[in-house]
Amino acid sequence: MNRAGVPGARRARQAAGRWRPVVEHLRREGRRSRLMAARMRRAAAAEDGQTLLLGIGLIAVVLALILALASASAVYLDLKTLTSLADSAAAAAADAVDEDSYFGGTTTDTGPGVLSAAGVRAAAAADLADQPVDLSGVRIAEAYSPDGATAVVTLTAHSQPPFLPWGVIPASGFTITATGTARATTGM
Repeated sequence: MNRAGVPGARRARQAAGRWRPVVEHLRREGRRSRLMAARMRRAAAAEDGQTLLLGIGLIAVVLALILALASASAVYLDLKTLTSLADSAAAAAADAVDEDSYFGGTTTDTGPGVLSAAGVRAAAAADLADQPVDLSGVRIAEAYSPDGATAVVTLTAHSQPPFLPWGVIPASGFTITATGTARATTGM
């Protein structure tokens, strides 16, 4: 036997002995990681379909928000339409100065003529009848002149939004109110 070969074999056995615990540790860790991977696959298989439910829930929430926003916008647009009608009726009523008071010499701070409550109501009703009304239940709640020179017209209407979330908001809709004010002046 070669003398050089004996110490080399001993060194190889010593090196193998030193690395054996490391190799065993890596084998154990490999088994653990395979077991963990198998457990994770089983857990993932048990949760199949959960993403679908989450997606459906998210779509339902987004759709509810869109419909609520559309309903709120519809009520807002109805209110703007009613406000425009009230302003138009008040302007028409301010132009309807009672002829007897105008030509009879009755004056106010702004000039000749006095607005009467009956004249304001009649002029507002005539103007409202001439307007194209897209709202349901539009009526004159108040029409008066507090000082003989200012016409105040208050209108009410019924707003029925197209997408009411049933059970949360009253299904009958909303009653909306708008007031328009106009002042009668004459150039002197």
